[in-house]
Amino acid sequence: MALLVVIIGLLLLISITGDGREDLTPVEDLLLGIFAPLQTFFSSAGRQLQSLYDAVVSFHELKAENERLREELSYYEGQLIQLQELQKKNHHYRQMLGFQESSGFELLPAEVIARDPSQWFGSITINRGYLDGVTREAAVITERGLVGIVSTVSPNSSQIILITDPRLEVSARVQRSRDPGVVGIVESYAADQAYLKMSTLTPECNVQPGDVIVTSGLGGIFPEGIAIGTVKEIVDDQFSLVMSVLVEPRVNFNRLEEVFIIIGGKEGPPLQEESDVESLEEEGEEEQ
Repeated sequence: MALLVVIIGLLLLISITGDGREDLTPVEDLLLGIFAPLQTFFSSAGRQLQSLYDAVVSFHELKAENERLREELSYYEGQLIQLQELQKKNHHYRQMLGFQESSGFELLPAEVIARDPSQWFGSITINRGYLDGVTREAAVITERGLVGIVSTVSPNSSQIILITDPRLEVSARVQRSRDPGVVGIVESYAADQAYLKMSTLTPECNVQPGDVIVTSGLGGIFPEGIAIGTVKEIVDDQFSLVMSVLVEPRVNFNRLEEVFIIIGGKEGPPLQEESDVESLEEEGEEEQ
């Protein structure tokens, strides 16, 4: 500290006594020669410290800017996902609207609001009830094909039995051949609930893989000509007098979100007649 005080004093003395003189004294010249490198060192060190300080400040600013940009990117990604979802729904609703206008039936749109995980292919619940005009035993479809039938109705919701449920059987025929006497029964397939089985066909029936199976209209419940599914393979049974085929449903029951209830035709009374749905439900409850 003493040395530092002496140096500062000498420098101040040089500064004061140097006014008005062009030449330096030998002592002043010696002192300047000694302390010039020190001044250079401290000046360089100061600049480096300032650069380091600026770099630290800049780093924190860049980090904050990076976090802000990440948040903005996350927000816009979320907006993009919502926009894509809205576009898909808009396209789907346009398809549904077009189908509703061209189907030839009076259709009531509904959304699936619940389904039992333990009976995923058994039944669903929709957000329409008798206050909306839904009645029991009304056929339920989508633009893809047959879904099932209304089993129970409450004021604002209804339960639908799916065609993949063992309680429901549908009279059907092969669309391609249109043989008037060839009618089979489409029911659930125990080996794989994602498929259906069409049975009671005669061995001479003109059916092959790829054929479309549609409702026959017999029984008065399901209107004629509603697509059910496509023949996947012929089930051979050499000991049986009838033939069966494995049918892949047109409707994707794993992703069922919206449906239509047939509440009537374009003209005439509603398509509602007596059926055995109630007895099927009672049998199912007795088995449980």
